[in-house]
Amino acid sequence: MAGRGSPWRWQEQEMQAVGFGLLLLLLPLPRAGLRAPPDSVSCSQGLSCRVLEADGLCSPGVVVLASGPVLVPTQMRMESVPHCTAASDCSLCVQVELQLAVLGPQEEVAGEGIRDGPGMDALQHRDNGPLLSSVLLLVQTYPSSRCVAIRVQLPRALAQPNRTVGSMWFHCFEAVLRGELHVTSYTSPRYRAVLSQTHRVPDCSWPAARAAIRLCQVPRLQISVGPEHVVVQLQDVPTGQNFTVWFYWNQTRGPKGLRTERGPQNYSLPSAQLLPCLCLQVWPDIPDHPRISRCPFTQDPVAWSRLWAQAQLKVHLTEGRLSCSVSAPCPVPAVLVPCWRLKRAGPCHELPHLRQALTLPSLHEFGTLQPHPNLCVQVWSGGRVQLMQCLQEGAKRVQPANLLLMETRDPQGNSLLCAMERGTCVPLASSTCLGVGVGALEQQLRQDVQSGHCLEVWRAEGSVVGTGWACSLEKYLRARWALAWMGGLLSAFCILLLLLLKKENLKGWLKILKEDYSSGGALRGRRALILYSPDHAGFERLVSTLACALTRLQLAVSVELWSRAELCAIGPMQWFHAQRLRVLQEGGTVVLLFSRGAVARCTEWLLWKQGQMLPRDDPYSAFSASLNCILPDFLAGKAGGRYLVACFEDLLRPADLPELFHSVPIFTLPSQLPTFLLALAGTAAGREQKSSLKKHSLWIGDSLQRAIRECQLQEPAGHCPA
Repeated sequence: MAGRGSPWRWQEQEMQAVGFGLLLLLLPLPRAGLRAPPDSVSCSQGLSCRVLEADGLCSPGVVVLASGPVLVPTQMRMESVPHCTAASDCSLCVQVELQLAVLGPQEEVAGEGIRDGPGMDALQHRDNGPLLSSVLLLVQTYPSSRCVAIRVQLPRALAQPNRTVGSMWFHCFEAVLRGELHVTSYTSPRYRAVLSQTHRVPDCSWPAARAAIRLCQVPRLQISVGPEHVVVQLQDVPTGQNFTVWFYWNQTRGPKGLRTERGPQNYSLPSAQLLPCLCLQVWPDIPDHPRISRCPFTQDPVAWSRLWAQAQLKVHLTEGRLSCSVSAPCPVPAVLVPCWRLKRAGPCHELPHLRQALTLPSLHEFGTLQPHPNLCVQVWSGGRVQLMQCLQEGAKRVQPANLLLMETRDPQGNSLLCAMERGTCVPLASSTCLGVGVGALEQQLRQDVQSGHCLEVWRAEGSVVGTGWACSLEKYLRARWALAWMGGLLSAFCILLLLLLKKENLKGWLKILKEDYSSGGALRGRRALILYSPDHAGFERLVSTLACALTRLQLAVSVELWSRAELCAIGPMQWFHAQRLRVLQEGGTVVLLFSRGAVARCTEWLLWKQGQMLPRDDPYSAFSASLNCILPDFLAGKAGGRYLVACFEDLLRPADLPELFHSVPIFTLPSQLPTFLLALAGTAAGREQKSSLKKHSLWIGDSLQRAIRECQLQEPAGHCPA
C-alpha cells in the first residue's frame, strides 16, 4: 500500500543507504598486491564479479535508455603496481579501479533530453532478482589494444538509485617503463558516457620499481674524495652484468659531457672537476634501457668553494650604462647586489631596492645607476658575499665621495634628505659615522644638491626608490679646520697679551708650563689603546674625560670615540688590529676599561662552548670585535706587560671582573690614579717625572670624579649606580 511518496518507505530506503555507505567506509580496500594472479578481478563487499573474456573485441556503440535499474561505472582510477611471479622476478602493470553506481529507469522527454523515469519502486517491488551488468575495459597502448569483459552482480535489496554501491579492481594490464596507457570503460549495452583516462607509467626512479624490477636494479655508487682525484666505485654489481657510466655537468643549457666509461667498476676524475653540478648516469648494456641519474655533490661545501674559485664577475661600462656579467661552470642560486664603498679597504654598503636575481648566462644591466668610482657589485649566495668587483676604470673622472644621500618626496611634494649608512637611510641630524656634525651641514648639503655640486648616482624610479646623490665633505672639513686654526691663534695672542699685562704672574705661568712639560716627558713617546664597551652616552663622556687628561700629559691615545670615521670606513675588526699592532710594536699598553656591559660581553664569550651560537654583539663596536684577539692572549698567559685593566670604583667593583683578567694589574680609578699613570709611563720614568705625575693625578682625579657624578645623575639605575 505504501506508494512512492510514503514517508515510511523513504525512511527505510535512507536507512539502508546510510548503513551500506558506512559498511563501505569500514571495509578495507584490496591492497595492490604483488602476488595477485594476472587478469583477476575483485569487488568490495556486496558486489560479486568475474572475468567473462580476457581478450576480446568490443565497441561502445550508442547510448540506450535503461528500462529498469542498472549498474554502471561512474569513476575510474589507475595505479602502477609491480606484478611478481617470484621474489626477484617482477614486471610492471597497471591496476584499474572502477566505482559502480545504480542508474534508475530513464525516459526521453521532447526538448529536455533523457531524464530519470517514474516507477523505480514498482519495478523494484515486481522483480526481486539481482542486478547484472557487463562492464568492458578497453586498454590501448602503442602499438596494440586489448578488451576485457567483466560480469558484475548486485543484490536488488542493496540497489539505491544514483548512489555509489561499491568498487571493482582489475589486476592488471601489462605496461613498460616510461610507457603510456589509455583506458576506456563502459557497459554493454551502454547507458552512460564512456569513462576515459590516460595513465603514464613511471620509470626506474620510482622506489617500488628499483626495489622489485630487475631491470631497474643498478649498482650503488661509492664516492671517495681525495686531494687530487675523485674515485667512483660501483658496488653490488649483478653477476654477469656490465654497466656504462657517463659523467657530465648539469648546466642551464643542457648537460655537458665529460667522459663515458664501460667495463671496469672503479673510475677516477681530477678533483678540479668536482663541482656541485657534477652528475652521473648509470645503465646496463641493454638496448633502450632506462638510465639512472645521480648528482651527489649538490650539497658538498668543498664543491661549492671550488665553483666560486672558478667563477668570475665582470663589471662593464658601455656608453655610460653600468652592467655586469657572471661566468660559472654551474647554475648558482645567487643575487646581484649593487653597493657603495667609501674606501678601498672598507666595507661595501648595499644600495636599497636594486637587487637582481642572477641568471646564467646573461648580461645584467643597472639602468638607474650612474657610473661612479665608489660603486661596486657583489654576488651574494648562501648568505655571504662570494664575488665583488668595483667600478675603477672607465668611471667618470670625479673625486670619490665620502657621503651618499638619498632624496625622497613626502606626500606634499617636499624634498627630504637622508644619509645612506650600512644599507639604511639615516636622518642627517642623526648621522655620526663620518665623525662630523652632519646635521649642522644639512642646509649646505641641500644647496649642493640643488646647485649640482653633488653627483647623481641613481635616478628616481617610482615612489619607493628616491634619487641618490654622492657629495664630498672635504670643503666643509677644510673650512672647519681653518676656523679652528684662526681660533687657536687668536687664543694664543690673547694669552700672551694677558701675560704681558701681568708681568708679576709671568714667572708663575712659566713654572706651570715647565711642570706640564716635565710631567709630560714621562709619557711622551708612549702610546696607549683604550678599549671600552659603549654602554651609553654618559659612560662614553667619562671615557672621553680620561682620554683627554692623558693626552694633556702627551700620551698618544687611541680610542674608539675619536676614530668613528675611520672605524665606519674600514670596520671595527680592521681598526682594532691596526691600532693594537702599532701600540705593541712601539712598546705601548692596551688598557681594558671595564664597565658592567664589558663584563657581560666577556662572560658570554668565556661561557661559549663549541657548537653553540656565538654571542650576538654590536657589529660596529671595537670592544666586541677585539674579544676574539684579547681573550686568547689572557688564556695563553701572554697578557703580562702588554695589557692593563682598570675600572671606575664608583661604577664597578674589581671583584666583579672575570677571574681571567686578574692575571694583570687592576687599577680602580680615581683612587689608584697615581700608580695607573706610573704603569703607563713604564720603567723608564725617573724620580722627578714620577713625582710630577703624582701631582697631576690630583687634577685628573677631580675631573674624573665630576664626570662620574654627572653619569650617576643622568643615567638610569643599573647603568651608573649611586
